[in-house]
Amino acid sequence: MSRSNSTVFKVMAILTLLSAVYAKSKDCPDDPFADPATDICNPLRYIPNKAINTAAAVLYFVVAAILTFHLFTKKANYFMCLVIGAWFEGLGLVLRVAFRKNPHSTGLYIVCYLFVVLSPCAFLAGDYILLGRMVEYLDKSVHMRPLKANWVSWIFITSDIITFIIQAAGGGTSISQDVKTAQAGGNIFLAGIAAQLASFLLFCGIWILFGFRAWKNDKELWARPGWKPLYWAMGFTCICFVIRSIFRTVELAQGYIGYLATHERYYLGLDTLPLLLGIATYCYFWPAKYLHFPTPTKGQTANDQENGIDITM
Repeated sequence: MSRSNSTVFKVMAILTLLSAVYAKSKDCPDDPFADPATDICNPLRYIPNKAINTAAAVLYFVVAAILTFHLFTKKANYFMCLVIGAWFEGLGLVLRVAFRKNPHSTGLYIVCYLFVVLSPCAFLAGDYILLGRMVEYLDKSVHMRPLKANWVSWIFITSDIITFIIQAAGGGTSISQDVKTAQAGGNIFLAGIAAQLASFLLFCGIWILFGFRAWKNDKELWARPGWKPLYWAMGFTCICFVIRSIFRTVELAQGYIGYLATHERYYLGLDTLPLLLGIATYCYFWPAKYLHFPTPTKGQTANDQENGIDITM
């Protein structure tokens, strides 16, 4: 599946989930700002901080703009998913600010929630693709045995899509006014985020394995300049993304009105910030600065497609 198709799928999935209509509870308090912690009509159980969420949205948009500039000036189309995810994450934060004005709006909550919890799937996919491209560029699949470079991208992107679907399904049903349906949706979402965490931890293990084998068994490659800065930068992003994934897993394990879920500082410090640091890393360590793939001619492109070689990833 190409990145453009993945993006269309994401948008369609979100729109499909938003097509459900949720009835507003008759027990909603007249003043939603009086005591949000006990307001059952406020899914967050708090009022998002306007200043911090606005600042975070601006930072995400700045990072997204820089990454977009790199995308057009230093071609790395295989990294487009991460760039699109950055814009979506910023939009999710803007919607959190909009949610402040009407914290009883279930529809608005669903939109912003899905954007902030599903956009990171694109960040993980970016790392999945990048490791495969790096190994392909270095022509050192031997250090990933028994896997091959292109297998890594496809295996983990497939996993990312599956966990995305699970999270989307769980997130859409968890907002139901029916308690049993909402609990089932929460459990489904927890299963999706836990599977995503397990998949990404496995990926991190493969990242470590490649570097260890290169360092131990291939001194010539290890001494080769130009690729290790990107390799270590990817490792830093992995740490950031793991922090976020662990937080989300623990948060959901506590439930949607658990301590972590109802205190915004944890979301901002353990979700928004690590993700921002992770994707901002690529503002400087843009992959195309280190991986220089020849531009295929039309004839080469046709031959690659005939031979079953994926040129979109």
